[in-house]
Amino acid sequence: MDNKWLYQIKTKKKRRYQNIAACVVCTLALGVVTPAGMVWADEAQQDIEKISNTENELDEYTLDTVTVEAKRPDWESKLSPGTVTVIRPDDYKGEQKTLPELLKKVPGVHVREVNGKGQYTTVTVRGSTAAQVGVFIDGVLSNLGGDAAVDISTIPVDNVERIEVYRGYIPTRFAGTFMGGVINIVTKKPTKANISAEVGKSSYGGTRAALEIMNPLGSGSLLIGINHDGSDQNFKYENYAAGRNISDVQLSINSLQEDVDDFNPKMIDMLTSGGKPLISMSDSDKDYYKANFDAWIEFIRSTGDKSLSHAIEDNAKNVAQKSSMSTFRQTMIDMGIKDQYIAAGYPETGWTNWWDFAGEDWNYHGSETGIIDDNVKNQIIDTYVQNTTPKIIDEWTTIVDPDKSTSLASSKEELEAAKKKLKALQDKERYRRYNDYKKDSAMIKWQDDNFVIKGSWNKIQRHLPDSLWGDSVSDAATNALVDTKDIFYASSRKQELENSEILLQNRAQYKKLEWGWMIDYLHQDKKYRTEHMLDYPNNFRWNNIPLREWSHYQSDKYNVQLDGNYQINDNQMLEYQFNFSHEKLNIKGSLLDKVLGDDVIGNILGQTRNRYEQDLFNMQIQDAITLDKEGTCILTPSIRYNQSKITGFSDGKRFPVNQSNKFHWLHQEDSQTDGKATWQLALKKEFNDSFSLRMTGGTYYRLLNMYEIAGDGAGILPASRDGSSSSFPLPEEGMQFDISALWNGKTLGADNNTTLTYFWRDSDNMLQLVRAGLDYWSYFNDSRAKVHGIELESQFKWNKYSLDLRTTYTKVNAQKKNTAVNYPYTDIWMTYQPEWESSLRLTYTPNNKISIFGELHYTDEYFTSTSRDSRGGNYAYLSGKPVSSLTVINTGVKWKPEKDWQINIGCNDIFNKGPKQKIYSPIAFTEDGYINAEFPLQGRTYYATVRYEF
Repeated sequence: MDNKWLYQIKTKKKRRYQNIAACVVCTLALGVVTPAGMVWADEAQQDIEKISNTENELDEYTLDTVTVEAKRPDWESKLSPGTVTVIRPDDYKGEQKTLPELLKKVPGVHVREVNGKGQYTTVTVRGSTAAQVGVFIDGVLSNLGGDAAVDISTIPVDNVERIEVYRGYIPTRFAGTFMGGVINIVTKKPTKANISAEVGKSSYGGTRAALEIMNPLGSGSLLIGINHDGSDQNFKYENYAAGRNISDVQLSINSLQEDVDDFNPKMIDMLTSGGKPLISMSDSDKDYYKANFDAWIEFIRSTGDKSLSHAIEDNAKNVAQKSSMSTFRQTMIDMGIKDQYIAAGYPETGWTNWWDFAGEDWNYHGSETGIIDDNVKNQIIDTYVQNTTPKIIDEWTTIVDPDKSTSLASSKEELEAAKKKLKALQDKERYRRYNDYKKDSAMIKWQDDNFVIKGSWNKIQRHLPDSLWGDSVSDAATNALVDTKDIFYASSRKQELENSEILLQNRAQYKKLEWGWMIDYLHQDKKYRTEHMLDYPNNFRWNNIPLREWSHYQSDKYNVQLDGNYQINDNQMLEYQFNFSHEKLNIKGSLLDKVLGDDVIGNILGQTRNRYEQDLFNMQIQDAITLDKEGTCILTPSIRYNQSKITGFSDGKRFPVNQSNKFHWLHQEDSQTDGKATWQLALKKEFNDSFSLRMTGGTYYRLLNMYEIAGDGAGILPASRDGSSSSFPLPEEGMQFDISALWNGKTLGADNNTTLTYFWRDSDNMLQLVRAGLDYWSYFNDSRAKVHGIELESQFKWNKYSLDLRTTYTKVNAQKKNTAVNYPYTDIWMTYQPEWESSLRLTYTPNNKISIFGELHYTDEYFTSTSRDSRGGNYAYLSGKPVSSLTVINTGVKWKPEKDWQINIGCNDIFNKGPKQKIYSPIAFTEDGYINAEFPLQGRTYYATVRYEF
């Protein structure tokens, strides 16, 4: 390591602290942030911390967070030529913060808890989509081709040293190109021998436990981390639909109650009224039975002269006498009368047949045959009455008997259900169901100066909560029974995710060349099963759709990388990276092996994709050029080439052999290769020790996911123009630009670091999922957006107080067209992207044992629907179904009674605002104008944590 920056560290002893900081700042500002560069940074940081710790030797029980961090130079903000924010989870020890909660502190970043806290969670950067953000762990891309976006709720942070969030310019060491940004999670580097244990409890059955062991081993050090996090998550919230439709339900109850109460009088009228009453009964008898139900029940069930069966039998012959001949046709055939006509020479069929002559005999008794005279006619009627009366008696006895009536039983069942619904409507309080989770993880990592060997395992078991909206947002205003009982076809849905990874990395240096290689293997299992499936009509939409009952997605990803840097001269550093990965995804699930018949329209859904393959190749070169002798002006150009080949396979198990050509537009194999070169450029100018400016810009090219290219074979298919060939979407493209002003000095009497950034991005070819057929959707490049905004990040440190302030303004102008029906571009709302988002953390440290903090996080309102009414104004606003703004306030106390002990007590969302969030929607105009969020957020949560350092 003979470059000038490292030389300064080793030789200028008198200004050791300052030069170490300068070394790291300069090295990393030039983009020398390869793993070897990070080793230099780690060494520098350790030296800085040693000095800080020496200055605080008298403070025996100093807390880990504020005092040490305040003395560090702000070298983290210069990890790349672009905008970067670094978060250290250890600064929040004991606060039980997850990765989503930590990322909420980063300007330009919006975290969307899609299914609620602890459930599927995504992140967007500067108005991007979640798919446009790359998530790396120790420099390895964790985005899988089968996922729309990384679920950041699944990534543990217990053994993480820092979280780096890059916006705009993306350093060369990260393979791929991402329009939004990159999040890099760096696990801890094992150093000195140390053991720590942490246990915690929180509201709603929350439990946390962590054990971390570091110990020297051979030429390096070993780190072992074991962690657990779990929660019942059945928190309380108010269902806004509960107060609606009470009057309608009450009317239904009244009607059903009337059906139940008036059952006997209605049955009496049914039997005795009408043009042809079943029985004859005088008005006085009717009134008697209506006033004496016990006598009526005896009349129904007895068999004597005064009984229903006797009355029906007496009435049956009178009714039969007045009936037309057609009533007795089958009886005449059974009695052999038809055979007599045939024997007499009358035709069985034809324009005129035996039936016509039988009619003459029946009506006039004067035909030539004389087969049916009055005696025969009476005999036919008697036979008919004898055969049918018992059936009629049984049928009507069942109908009118309240103990046997299916209609009365149904009315009673509906009445009870309506009463339960009314009770649910009158009580708005709910407890969230199926929102529990349990997360376990383990990591073992060995590292020395040249090698890193890491193995990790992560398992999540959780139920998936039901949507409060039902099948669509249009149900949200009246859907009040969610979380009171199972109301959906698939309920009690359980998901199990398991990840395992093995990483091997080596770094080396030869003169001015620093280089390294990396091999990584990632395995993921996603298992899903519906534990409770309600009865549903037997139709193709439910019973013949694959994967609805259970599924198993298995991914294997192999990744190799070669990267390094070469010092061309004292003013120029070249960095390079080559990366290749191969991923396989295999799918198993319910009905995948079922062959669908010709009469099932589910054939249209055809051969669900049961496996995919993806090959990714990335090549990047970056050159950091110092433009002046003082080293205050640095130009960093970069060029990248990214290529992807995706193939989706359908093995044809679901088609009968004779169906193989019928659905030719659904191929057994679809493949596409995309690739393109992009560039980016950064310029930084330092005016003095306190103030500098930075500008970056470039182009982006997001390669697509597996199902975006090949579809899933069921609900999502490759677009078909003419019914015989597939049409694939193109990768998303765009350009970005940002300019930042950085200040590091005194402000308001405090040590202050402030970064103010203006950013702009133009995104084209953005994907839009469009309904392209009766029962399938396809991806088209039907959206585009222009984004601009401002990010402010500022930290203040006074004697006993520190203040972290971060705020973002993001304005998105989005449009979409509809290629499937050839509609032009129209304005839409950008969904789930607030214009304003801010976080603030104030910490008070009265002494070296106690720290008290308060946090505030504000999220501006945002839209949940792209629809934008062309009439403008309030119509356009409400058509987007906006979510109300949300302000969450947290507080906590950290206490270190002894050197090795730390106790944390706190409360998140003190005012319980999360579950009260509202969506304003035109579907609720007739009521109070709002509905619940689809998945309510957990509210006020208390927690306590104890940590011990052995």
